[in-house]
Amino acid sequence: PSDSKPRLLHPYLHDIPQAMRFPMAGAINTIGFMIALTVGDTVLKDKMPASSIYSLSSILYLPIGHAITSLFVFGWPKPYLPNLLMNLPIGMSGTAIGTFCTGMLVRHNFDAKVTSILQTMNLVAVQSKEDEEDGQAYTNIMVIIITGIWGYALSVMVNGSKSKKKHAKEL
Repeated sequence: PSDSKPRLLHPYLHDIPQAMRFPMAGAINTIGFMIALTVGDTVLKDKMPASSIYSLSSILYLPIGHAITSLFVFGWPKPYLPNLLMNLPIGMSGTAIGTFCTGMLVRHNFDAKVTSILQTMNLVAVQSKEDEEDGQAYTNIMVIIITGIWGYALSVMVNGSKSKKKHAKEL
């Protein structure tokens, strides 16, 4: 019976439902990607535009993110390289969707609109014009949610179907 379980980072992870392990891997990957993006921005900010740094950081982080997701959610794939190549389109399409959504939300002043709604609901303090930051926190959160749902849905379809087919074959 233990041979049928996928090889995760730690056996204890099998006691946590897969639907809960995916957000755990997502949180680790988000933190890891933000670190990679910060390093990329620090090293390359004078050499290329921010969108290129984002794309480069995202593409370079794909194998790391795949390994983390495999070790937390689906189990280490055998053989690894074909599974990584099968999952690359998920990450690359997520990068494209994230870039598109970020541009669209920034163009439509999403952060200012969310801040205004939260201020109307008295959930955040009203800031004076001097104190206002031109940040994109709400945009970033929304893009992480959108790309997270996209990545989850596709990852389950790509990586989850193998074990279901194998199980059906055994029956």
